[in-house]
Amino acid sequence: MAHPPSKSRNLQKKHPRPLNLIPIMNLFIVVIPMLMMIMVSVHLALIEIALPAAAEKKIEQEDQEEPPPRIILALLPDKFEILVGEDEEYTIPVKDVSDIFAKYDYNELNERMSELKTEYNEQNTIDILPDPSVKYDILLKSIDICKFNGFPAIKYLTSTRKIFRAKQKGGA
Repeated sequence: MAHPPSKSRNLQKKHPRPLNLIPIMNLFIVVIPMLMMIMVSVHLALIEIALPAAAEKKIEQEDQEEPPPRIILALLPDKFEILVGEDEEYTIPVKDVSDIFAKYDYNELNERMSELKTEYNEQNTIDILPDPSVKYDILLKSIDICKFNGFPAIKYLTSTRKIFRAKQKGGA
């Protein structure tokens, strides 16, 4: 036996339900700004470069002096070592070795860096070689001193050579 349609079904046809705008509002208010925040924007920069002729390049190379020597600052657990080129080496020992937190002589390092800058004024780069056991705070303070004294370009070096000690067998 078939039943006729209910009265509520007939009412829905006459009076449509109001639209549910909450999902659309969520889309515009939450999702789109979130997508815009995580979007990676690409910035293009154009640099105008004028390459010199080959003849001019040869003349410039003849006029230039030797490049400044390479300066390496080695941060070791018991001292600072500054290597200038292959000839000069400066050592700044730790003030108090018995202390667990070694007290590095930053004043001496600052003086030595200012002397190096006055001697090699054209040099802007320092290579820093930190020992793995040196604390990060010491590395940061050393970098700040180098930058303060006019060495804005800092290169980080890692030790490339590993030293292995062979165990001797028996009496030899």
